[in-house]
Amino acid sequence: MILVPKTLKQFLEEMSNVTVVMIGGPGSGKSTYSKYLTGHFDIPHVYTGDMMRDLQKKDPEVAKIMDRGDLVPIKKVMSALRSRLAKDDTKNGYILDGFPRNTEQLNAMREEEISYNYVVYLNVSEKEVIKRLTSRGRKDDKPEIIKNRLKVYEKETGPVVKEFRKSPRRFIEIKAEGKDEKSIAADIIREIEKRG
Repeated sequence: MILVPKTLKQFLEEMSNVTVVMIGGPGSGKSTYSKYLTGHFDIPHVYTGDMMRDLQKKDPEVAKIMDRGDLVPIKKVMSALRSRLAKDDTKNGYILDGFPRNTEQLNAMREEEISYNYVVYLNVSEKEVIKRLTSRGRKDDKPEIIKNRLKVYEKETGPVVKEFRKSPRRFIEIKAEGKDEKSIAADIIREIEKRG
């Protein structure tokens, strides 16, 4: 393979793009911290959950799948994600919230050559997650249900986190508890800018 040197312009364009994969378990603050990054870097928050809900309204097949509580097939998810990332507002970067959630999605992301500069992993203790989620007052936010969701998360997303850790320059682990959210957001931004 022949490596072609990048022009200064190409190098600077890549450096000015901030593409972030934001991962963490339920209640870790992915959407909360994504909003801080969106404001700071002026890049969009891309959340596959919202994209699937939009697709559910337009695509009867997806609606049936989601109404049963099943996962939307990866091809449909990737098609929606490709379409979203092709929009003009992502030309300077984006924050991909909660994706990939499992190795199938990680592999699809690689096959589709969906790029990212950084992975922000929000690490929160089980005790803190239970405290956060039970305070919301939703009927499915009971401690036993939350513990099960955390087990599922660890089983499904644990291997993805392990894979991302193999690139320490890109992998940013943040303890997302014990401080106010603005301080944690500032820590994330500082780590991204330090590595830029």
